Amino acid sequence: MNGEQSVGVKIEIIPSKSFAHRAMICAALSETKSEVKCDFFSKDIEATRNCVDVLKNGGTLLKCGESGSTLRFLLPVFAALGRKGIFVPEGRLIKRPLSPLYEELESHGCSLSPKGESPIVIEGKLVPGIFRLPGNISSQYISGLMMALPLLDGKSRIDIEGELESAAYVDITLKVLAEYDIVWIKKVTSKGVSYEIPYRQKYAGPAEFYVEGDWSAAAFWLCAGAVGSTSVTVSGLNLQSLQGDRQIVEILKTFGAEVHEGENSVTVYPSKLYGTEVDLAPIPDLGPVVALLGCAAYGKTRIINAERLRLKESDRLSAIAENLKILGGKVKEKKDGLVIKGLSGAKFVGGEVSSFNDHRIAMMEAVASLFSYSRVIIDGKEAADKSYPDFFKIMREVGLGGNIG
Repeated sequence: MNGEQSVGVKIEIIPSKSFAHRAMICAALSETKSEVKCDFFSKDIEATRNCVDVLKNGGTLLKCGESGSTLRFLLPVFAALGRKGIFVPEGRLIKRPLSPLYEELESHGCSLSPKGESPIVIEGKLVPGIFRLPGNISSQYISGLMMALPLLDGKSRIDIEGELESAAYVDITLKVLAEYDIVWIKKVTSKGVSYEIPYRQKYAGPAEFYVEGDWSAAAFWLCAGAVGSTSVTVSGLNLQSLQGDRQIVEILKTFGAEVHEGENSVTVYPSKLYGTEVDLAPIPDLGPVVALLGCAAYGKTRIINAERLRLKESDRLSAIAENLKILGGKVKEKKDGLVIKGLSGAKFVGGEVSSFNDHRIAMMEAVASLFSYSRVIIDGKEAADKSYPDFFKIMREVGLGGNIG
């Protein structure tokens, strides 16, 4: 199907969650007035905004909600400032890994409440030095330290051992830091990469910081264009973005989807898809949409290096497999990935599924309803509010349809 045959659906994408978190924290640390232009607030962004207000106003109680970015970014920032912080997580956040960051903070002058205990209390002042982290962990630990270490009274270095799997998120952090006049020196080593952080730096941001569009959110709409019955155009995107999830465009093409790229938009048309292999190590958040594309395709799709999905808002790897199988998908769960036998032009049969309180699972299930014979009844679809509160409303308003119970 081409653009002349169908008017299609048009959606203006929401601001990037990744950029918004970082910009709000940097703006709060800035010695010059800097306003973050972000006209959309999900639960995660609201958590960061509220915690940033606590940071600026000298408070100690930080309600993080279920936002891993909020918690992992601000723990080291409070430590660098020598501020006591009482971090209150919700949901599964307290069960998600914090160990690598804990160890580095404790070995550099801070005391923290026992791991797994809520609230998380941090006291003491972070001292400069060498911070060592493996490359296969959440980049949020690295990003939090990158925002904190320039504030210290001595030079510090972050050593990343092994390949940095979520390099794109670190690049986003460095880009935002540069906008706030923070400098660093990157060096490639025999063991990985290191970042030298000069000390006593001063944050000085632009008068206005505009948050670019969110590729992670756009991926669901673009997938809808490929598997649904009408084309979908998503605008407000930076096609040269540092966001790793921009790879959804190339992934769709690899599946065989018809994709047209504009100046700041992408259009995807209903397409015959073919199975492929996708490495999720650098782009874990694309797991749900890639699995959905695999179900809609002809042939076999392999998702590899996806073990970190088990540490998200849900055991996301298991949640994907369980829900897609309920709908009629042919999915085999592996320790670190999925093997999917495509439906080869057939549709899902529908059924009752659970979001597992995971925003990306809820949105995956909504898009799955676009090619389902019967209704997809989603238990806990409000989980989408974590990153995209208006997702289901927009889906209805633009006429995309969906067989959602």
